[in-house]
Amino acid sequence: MEPRPDPAPPEPRGKKSALAFFGVLLLLFLPGIVAQAALLPAGLAWSEVFAFLLPALVATAGSNLRAGPYLKLGKARPAAILLGALAGGAGYLLAGAVMTLAQRLLPEAWVRIFDPARLFERPAWAQVLLAAIAIAVAPPCEEIAFRGYVQTTLSLRRPPAVAVAGAAALFAAMHLDPVRFPALLLLGLVFGWLTWRAGSIWPAVAAHATNNAITSVLVFAVGLPEQEADPAPLIAVLVTGGLGVAALAPILRAYRAVTPEPIGAALAPRDPLDPSIRFSFARVPPSLLALAALGAVLLAAIGLAGALLGAPAR
Repeated sequence: MEPRPDPAPPEPRGKKSALAFFGVLLLLFLPGIVAQAALLPAGLAWSEVFAFLLPALVATAGSNLRAGPYLKLGKARPAAILLGALAGGAGYLLAGAVMTLAQRLLPEAWVRIFDPARLFERPAWAQVLLAAIAIAVAPPCEEIAFRGYVQTTLSLRRPPAVAVAGAAALFAAMHLDPVRFPALLLLGLVFGWLTWRAGSIWPAVAAHATNNAITSVLVFAVGLPEQEADPAPLIAVLVTGGLGVAALAPILRAYRAVTPEPIGAALAPRDPLDPSIRFSFARVPPSLLALAALGAVLLAAIGLAGALLGAPAR
């Protein structure tokens, strides 16, 4: 008598909303902005961990989903990670050209208000700390949130191209910077395609880290740009963009050759007997809830430290 096969797990029930998750990120990012104003390095690190990474982990666990498949945390081929890093370098050239064009077209007041170079107008130790956070902390946290949770959620009911574009648009919008929006959108599209093609966020993390590293190195090597400097000549912008396209195209072709066809189900339940993927705080592990409580304490501590350091001496 042949053994009876195990019954198939029930089909997942429930819907996930990328826009609702984005709303949560935005609500958490706003106190992060306040923390950055109080104490920039600590506030930036807080924002990456507690406004991006932790919500993705909580939303996934609370939806009865395994983080590995849903957030695309699986291993990627070393060649894919290397090519992802090269794509980040080429993307930097192209995104830089797009941003320069935006600076030429948008009002000068906007360019001054949203100038990212102002973040580095700090002592050398603070610049080094900001660069370390931008290179080592921001890429995995932001990629897990946007290419992991947001893009995967969109892909449940939308074609891959729509999911990649939607996640890129929300990623760019989260920075609350109209001047950098086109460049961030472009980078988000590259990061999203890398993730979709490999089924893993790690090539996109490598691309993101490379892009941020180039920015940091240039700040240290060349210094901050002059606020009143004339915009780059249009021909220089076009040449830079052309070089970016020329470099990026063969890298993406090589990347396509070393990555398999995108396969694998994202909806892997943590509890196979429970078909619901609707979010419930009851499913969130106590360790993540404790980490959220720690985040609230750290946010208050950053605000207090910023107030004390900024208080005038008596």
